[in-house]
Amino acid sequence: MIAFFVTFLAILLAELGDKSQLVTLTLSTRFPPRQVVAGALGALAALTALAAALGDFMADLLPETTILIASALFFFAVGTWMVFRQETPDGEVEEPRHGVATQTFAMIFLAELGDKTQLTVIALTAAYGTPIPVFLGAMAAQFVNHGAAAYLGSRYLTRLPGRTIKIVSAALFFFFGAAMLYSAIF
Repeated sequence: MIAFFVTFLAILLAELGDKSQLVTLTLSTRFPPRQVVAGALGALAALTALAAALGDFMADLLPETTILIASALFFFAVGTWMVFRQETPDGEVEEPRHGVATQTFAMIFLAELGDKTQLTVIALTAAYGTPIPVFLGAMAAQFVNHGAAAYLGSRYLTRLPGRTIKIVSAALFFFFGAAMLYSAIF
């Protein structure tokens, strides 16, 4: 039970303001929040289960520099996509071909691969030796975090002009890409 609560608090705090929370927040301004949360939690569950099952093996699988550079390139690509994505004449963004949940899943999965949240789950699983309570604590925290982000995005940020959200969102992705690239190089 201690592993659950320690993990819940650690992940809840680690995810506040994290890039995956911002992805959920941003996508919820344009798409149905339930679909966004479903995609986000699906990706987070897959990554959290992987981290809990593999323990510290994941840290040895790929060098940190490789993960950071790949993540940076991903964020630059998403930022570029946000700048050039097509909008309908009334300013509405067209629903992705493969569905909102699938798009959210892919974005969160790639963004969180090797992230501090996943590394925290690996460390806590290794420390407590109890992958199931660690997994459940992490998922409970991510549900609270991403549920709140989707609610806020769909409820309040939809009042902002679409162009403003598009520019700020793209800028955030470029910022995170630059931060990851900086971390990889220095």
